[in-house]
Amino acid sequence: MDQQAPAVVGLYFRSSGAARVCSSGAAGAWRRIAEFRLAPDGHATFRAVDPIEGLVARVWYHQGVDIQGEDRTVLPRDGAEFLRALLQPFGFRDYRFRDDSGCAPRATNCSPAARTAPSPADAHPIRNRRSPRQHTAYR
Repeated sequence: MDQQAPAVVGLYFRSSGAARVCSSGAAGAWRRIAEFRLAPDGHATFRAVDPIEGLVARVWYHQGVDIQGEDRTVLPRDGAEFLRALLQPFGFRDYRFRDDSGCAPRATNCSPAARTAPSPADAHPIRNRRSPRQHTAYR
């Protein structure tokens, strides 16, 4: 994990009811539902952009992110390492993390492209120990 640390990582959700077809061939439009941001004190912060769907990101914020190929978990207190860990290539179909460091502060969507599908180079599907759908307490 030697790459440059992002300052902002957005979590995107693919809406199943949308009529669009994204580059992977699956129906649905991508929308930003949460963000993780590097704070001045070096810790990562969390903000739900969507008050319902965005709460799924709270799971990663509280439980941390497993580093692929290593037997460890990074937490928000690990700051930049936590944000880099969110950008690992995972495996969820309907959720994706994207480095949004170049976006305007607190923007819901950075550009028209962010309202559809994050590009394959920017967006990585996510995976964690449990599916976010299993965490009904946040719904």
